[in-house]
Amino acid sequence: MIRQPPPRADSGEDLEVPGAYVAGYEAARQHDPELAEAYVRNTMIGDPLSDAVVRDLSDLDPGELHQTLAQALDNPHEPQTGAPDSLVAFVDYSTTVPDWFDADIARMASRAFLRNSDIVLAALVGGSIVEGFSTLISKSFRIRGRVTNSGVRRLKQNGMQLVEQYLPGGMEPGGDGWRLTLRVRLVHAQSRYLINQSDEWDHDRLGEPISAAHVLLAGAAFSGRLMRHVATLGGDFSREEREAYIHVWRYTGLLMGIPEDLIFDDEASACRAFEIGSMCEPPADLDAIIMANSIVNSAPVIIGVTDPAERRKMARVVTQASRELIGEELADSFLFPTRRRKVIPWMRIQNRSRGVIRKVLPRLGAKQDRARFDALMEFAGFEKLRYSYRLPTALHDEHSSDW
Repeated sequence: MIRQPPPRADSGEDLEVPGAYVAGYEAARQHDPELAEAYVRNTMIGDPLSDAVVRDLSDLDPGELHQTLAQALDNPHEPQTGAPDSLVAFVDYSTTVPDWFDADIARMASRAFLRNSDIVLAALVGGSIVEGFSTLISKSFRIRGRVTNSGVRRLKQNGMQLVEQYLPGGMEPGGDGWRLTLRVRLVHAQSRYLINQSDEWDHDRLGEPISAAHVLLAGAAFSGRLMRHVATLGGDFSREEREAYIHVWRYTGLLMGIPEDLIFDDEASACRAFEIGSMCEPPADLDAIIMANSIVNSAPVIIGVTDPAERRKMARVVTQASRELIGEELADSFLFPTRRRKVIPWMRIQNRSRGVIRKVLPRLGAKQDRARFDALMEFAGFEKLRYSYRLPTALHDEHSSDW
């Protein structure tokens, strides 16, 4: 059964709040009633544009699906001959760059990101992704995947998408960041389709799986909230560069499926969306605990640490850094262990010293920048993931074909 979108706020009809959100919604309304209502209303909405594509291509086998999507997304400016109307509309929307998007501002964001790439990725893994899983989006991912595999895949997808969207030209239609963003959007749509075909989701209590509200909260976490974490870690972003970073993510958010009337404008509004959206969410449950711990324990795998003892040691450091970034209350709800010695102050000193080195010893600073860029390219080199448009074929990942 296709669920109808809820009435708009100006329709005069009452808002029916999913059961899990009732208490949080009432609390959030005391701070920002308009944003709280918009957030909860969008917990009942998926992504009509990508959901239609997934439905229309549901009969294709994995190879045919990959070929159809590759033809459309690798050649977005060519006629989509033989493609269903939903895919034509999806590509048309995604190739229409909004008038407000400024390529010069995007280049500023690219320069700042490349100068701080390791700090941004650390903030992403230890802060923003973990915070994102404090929400009910964790339930969608826990239902679908083997936990450890899901954590590694999630980090790869988010990390590589972030890298590619900030490389020069990455978000131009047809660019690697543009294509990766749309791939993730379609994976979300396919996951939503599979969950909605099952009996493992309670819509009256939970709303829509991977809802428009959750995509908004993820975009806010990976933009405005992430910039706050980067500052805590000693990142080298000017105020103008921080807003440039948000500018790119605002465009990315539209491509990810955030409704245009809900998208944030700047760092302050992104952080506000994260604050109010998080307030609307119920407390972290077992699924959130499972996924958050999966993320921090998967981090060593992503950077190639294979020795079990070293992996455990690094995972403990990542977990402690995450605790200091996300705060004691949320870390306690995730059952993160506590260490007496804090790690963020030392990280901040190390990161800030790089700016001094760059000014005082420019040759050494340039050498460090090259090493950082090489490490970034190695991190982003997941070729199989980058160029595959295969989507999951079964509700539970262990039963799905490779994607």
